[in-house]
Amino acid sequence: MNLHDLESRVDRLDQLSRGLAMEEILWKECNDPLLYRDRQDYLAAIRAALSGVEGARVTLAKARQRLRGR
Repeated sequence: MNLHDLESRVDRLDQLSRGLAMEEILWKECNDPLLYRDRQDYLAAIRAALSGVEGARVTLAKARQRLRGR
């Protein structure tokens, strides 16, 4: 793993984070066939995934800054 690989991973995690955030927004706004409890469980899982992805992205971004000497 080198700095370029690390930067690519940060970018991919950023894209994934944006996608999960969009998923949450879309499900909040739509009338779907899920039961209320099912929808809430799904959204809770999406939020947990988003939190994990953001945590990983922030950690790698900090490492990237350190490796760049900033």
